[in-house]
Amino acid sequence: MKKFILFVISLSFISLSAYAQEQSAFTHYHINPVLINPAAAGFSGDQQLFLHARNEWSGFPGAPKTYAVSYDGPIGKTFGLGATIYSENISHINQFRAAINYAFRYDLDKLKIGFGFSTEFSQMKVDNAVLLDPNYTPGDVNIEDAIDGINNFDASLGFYGMYNEQTFFGIAFPNIIMARLDGNSASSEDEPEGYYLFNLGHRFKSAEYGFTLEPSLLLRRSRGVPFQADINLKGYFLEDKLIGGLSYRGGSERSAMGILVGSKFTNFAFHYSFDVSFKKFQQYSNGAHEITLSFTIPKRVEKAPALENN
Repeated sequence: MKKFILFVISLSFISLSAYAQEQSAFTHYHINPVLINPAAAGFSGDQQLFLHARNEWSGFPGAPKTYAVSYDGPIGKTFGLGATIYSENISHINQFRAAINYAFRYDLDKLKIGFGFSTEFSQMKVDNAVLLDPNYTPGDVNIEDAIDGINNFDASLGFYGMYNEQTFFGIAFPNIIMARLDGNSASSEDEPEGYYLFNLGHRFKSAEYGFTLEPSLLLRRSRGVPFQADINLKGYFLEDKLIGGLSYRGGSERSAMGILVGSKFTNFAFHYSFDVSFKKFQQYSNGAHEITLSFTIPKRVEKAPALENN
């Protein structure tokens, strides 16, 4: 039964990936916003390196495992650059993605705003072993193409901003340009109209008690996935040495609840989250685990020149 369920899920994944790049499966986008918005590249002013790993449906045979390495940082005063490499495996399916983010940012008094875009190459391949599966129907074009590898190009656009170093907001439009590199193209009903990711959050700092609370919201409408909304609450305590949070994902197909724990030591940070789905499929798995490691090289602060004594 489990093998049949996974095979059906795999077929659905192949059909979607044949024409478009899915948005990142990671839930730690509130830690690394570049995962969902190219305009966030270099926005903090620091050089940042992120290592992400997520195990969806842990304990289920052939469950999805996703890994990513992401870098972003400023170049000059207004330009930001980022690069991300993804690797994902689900049963017999392997997908590789490489994206480059370009962003421009501007300071307007208390408002800092930026816009950017990303270009992405992806390759999705299916192991030859899938042809021996009794559930496989000979002649399936999507699967046979995927055996040789399906290459795609994709581009996304985003806007990102922050007001008074406390309120942050952004909107990204994925798949604004997408194309099969073998010359095939998506059908008209697959055109990427109306897809977006909108996020909004605010940081409430208490100098008296030494903690920060950060509620945030993500609204997502992306290819192949029904509309969903994420509500997150993150807290920083003891000068960020203790980080904790809760998240709720609402949607007709992917509603879930998650907890977050983490810590930060100087320029290194660690975050771990555990998610449990409210859907019936949860009975077949042990939930989802996600880990993020980050390293930061802070921006240089220019010192005022010393005055010479006469």
